[in-house]
Amino acid sequence: MTRGERPGSRRAWRAVVAPLRSAATVRAGVYLVIGGVVAGAYLVLVSGFVQMFASAQTPRVATTVLAVVSAAIAATPPFLAPVRALEIAAVRTFLDVDVPVPDAASSPTAPTRWRAAAWYGLHLALGAVVLVVVLLAVPVATQLVLSAAGVEPVLLTDWRPWEVVPRWAWAVVAVLLLVALPYVTVGARALLRQAAGPLLGPDQSERIAELEAAADREAERGRLARELHDSVGHALTVTTLQAAAASRLLATDPDGARRALAAIEETGRSAMADLDHVLGLLRAGSGPPGAGASGRAPACTLGDLDALLDDARRAGAEVRRVPAPGGLDDVPRATSQEAYRVVQEALTNALRHAPGGVVTVAVAVGGGPPARLRVEVTNPVGASVRRPAPGGGRGIPGMRERVRLLRGELVAGPGADAGTWVVRATFPLGASGP
Repeated sequence: MTRGERPGSRRAWRAVVAPLRSAATVRAGVYLVIGGVVAGAYLVLVSGFVQMFASAQTPRVATTVLAVVSAAIAATPPFLAPVRALEIAAVRTFLDVDVPVPDAASSPTAPTRWRAAAWYGLHLALGAVVLVVVLLAVPVATQLVLSAAGVEPVLLTDWRPWEVVPRWAWAVVAVLLLVALPYVTVGARALLRQAAGPLLGPDQSERIAELEAAADREAERGRLARELHDSVGHALTVTTLQAAAASRLLATDPDGARRALAAIEETGRSAMADLDHVLGLLRAGSGPPGAGASGRAPACTLGDLDALLDDARRAGAEVRRVPAPGGLDDVPRATSQEAYRVVQEALTNALRHAPGGVVTVAVAVGGGPPARLRVEVTNPVGASVRRPAPGGGRGIPGMRERVRLLRGELVAGPGADAGTWVVRATFPLGASGP
């Protein structure tokens, strides 16, 4: 920076000359010229029909029918969804406007089509202006330079501008005409960028659909997080207890240590199957519970409850299951999966915070109408049990989210009997369900 030059003036000068060397100006110019060419095609079509109607030898009826059909065909593209999608892609590429890309499976509403048609007309109108400026400025500037240099006029043979003003002035005018082209392009680009959002952006229904899709994705991420927390957390708890038991029995009871190690192996395989299921959901995209990728292990349901309780027993817990008065085969799969996870998480908490106690599990369908699925896990809690820190842990909040998504209720806390902890979940079935 030279002495006396102000930073503000330097920035202002850069802003002035920026359109002359900006790649954005070139991209916008290409986009506008394309619009001008299309507008030229419409102009040729209109002028052709004007000449046909002006000719007395042209049949009026046939010309009128042909004009109506041609007008209908020419007016259709601006209202088509693929044309709108193409315009949005072009705007994102050539004008650097982040207009949301519409869902290919959705059909635009009538107001959206009219707004897209208005954008189509604006694009063609501004493109025609820029194209006319280019087609006029370049030849005129060339003529001025050649005439000022003494070359015989090509466009206007009687034009002698240097006879009135100096020839160098016309050369300057020619340069100014050429330099003005980028600024005309920048002005048209700014106008299009301002109109892109209102004319090509999503309408209210599309925004609502986008928000609903975002909410669904967020709910799916939460569900997958709960899947990982419940399955892997349970497996780690069982594995830790079995490893501690194997370490204690290794010298005195080798057979017991081997049984503990076998339980660790089985629990690890079960956890890997659950992890494979969740990863399958991630690869396949969002979907209903249990709708993993093809060939993936299905999510566990209440039909796998006995295997879960056996895992807890192998970990050293004494688990008792209260016999259900009826079967659980008619429970909807989504409810069955979430109920299984509730039992799994409650068992994990019991093994972690109250080891050695008797855990009672009761799962039954009853009540009504409407019928409800009731899940209850009870375990003793002594005074020396370590309680989780306030705000810590995701076990109970995760269970509550699972139950709430299916419009159920969850109660987790001290039981009616002193020294017990109860996790009780109720899921509605039938018409009141989700």
